[in-house]
Amino acid sequence: MSLKTLSKVALLGIVLLGAHAAIAAENKSDWTTTLNVKLALLDKLGSDSLNMEVDSAAGAVTLTGTVNKRETRELAQTVAKSVSGVKSVQNDVLLEASVENPNKVGVVAGETEAEVKDSVLSTKVRLVLVNKMGSDGFKIGTESASGVVTLRFNDDLPLARRTSATKAAMTVRGVKKVVAVTKAKAA
Repeated sequence: MSLKTLSKVALLGIVLLGAHAAIAAENKSDWTTTLNVKLALLDKLGSDSLNMEVDSAAGAVTLTGTVNKRETRELAQTVAKSVSGVKSVQNDVLLEASVENPNKVGVVAGETEAEVKDSVLSTKVRLVLVNKMGSDGFKIGTESASGVVTLRFNDDLPLARRTSATKAAMTVRGVKKVVAVTKAKAA
């Protein structure tokens, strides 16, 4: 084999090795993101999130599976978005009751009524936050699902203000639990 051919083969090998290393690094990043999302779901949402599957590719997370509680399904996306490295979340998680009875009108009507109650509760919480915290209250994202309120904080809001917001949200009638998450920084 000539020196020129040997050099080309060696160069090709180095390029392929570098490409393989880049793919391995990306896969490691995807696995790390997947595991971090699973951990956050278990930590924030509890055992109902055990039947959720998480798939991650280049920061795009897809959630699948079934859950028993509507609030778990709705809050899963918010919790996943709060994980570092997550750029987008597609929530394909299904409510177990809708899987068992997909054509049941009562399921749809019940969900609609619950959505209205959640909107009212979110509005009440936002009003309390703005009233008790002033302009900081506008910086806090709120979502509600069946009495479970999620507060989304920016990194720059001090811990004392976060604690104050959580306590204020708990004073609202109808709030059963408050879940606090930090918005992930843009990657």
